[in-house]
Amino acid sequence: MPHHLGDIAVRARSAILTGDPERVTRLAGGLGVIEETWTRRGYVGAEVTAGGSPLLVCSTGIGGPTTAIVVEELVQVGVSHMVRVGTCGSMRRSVRPGELVISSASVRDEGVSAQYLPREFPAVPDYTLLSRLVDGVRRREEAFHVGVTHCKDAYYAEEPETMPLGDELGRRWAAWRKAGVIATEMEAATLFVLAAVRGVRAGAILVPTDDTLSEEEAFGSLEVAAAVAAEALRETEKVDLEAVR
Repeated sequence: MPHHLGDIAVRARSAILTGDPERVTRLAGGLGVIEETWTRRGYVGAEVTAGGSPLLVCSTGIGGPTTAIVVEELVQVGVSHMVRVGTCGSMRRSVRPGELVISSASVRDEGVSAQYLPREFPAVPDYTLLSRLVDGVRRREEAFHVGVTHCKDAYYAEEPETMPLGDELGRRWAAWRKAGVIATEMEAATLFVLAAVRGVRAGAILVPTDDTLSEEEAFGSLEVAAAVAAEALRETEKVDLEAVR
């Protein structure tokens, strides 16, 4: 039995992962009929029937450590396809609040993934899921960006002028931007590396937010991202099942 999530019996082999537990049932309800919900140790999950298939929506909390727990324990109960749907901070003026960001790779500027693999190993999403996320957003004619994202542990390190190592952090942030990194968040690198280690598929579709975007506007974009993710997961799982038969 998973140590943190408890004795969860899920039919779903695909999961949408989102940081905030308060988003779970609302996102799930927008995707289909909620069949079951559960909560344990701050984690919240809801299993829905979406497009005729079971789908799990589960919170990860903030950051790599809690995300790693969820990924490890969902793999234990048979989940093999995961997409992170969450918020991020834009690192380029062209990436506007409320638009969609699909991560093609993640800078491993966090600590958890280094407990699994050396830094030289790239944090990249599954190519099939990445492709289907892009196709899904294009079909909806949503504004979106595909590119390298950045993953960190310290949320307030985005304000290097307030930090003891401000000069060093400022240079690092400038380097990421100069190299074309488009957004920053706190979970994708951990998800991608763990997925590689455990042999499952993973991707991430994100919504840039700032003070100009209302909570409802942000959630509206998250609902679009979740719908795209659910479709990509369903299509990928179907192909994988057919390949096994």
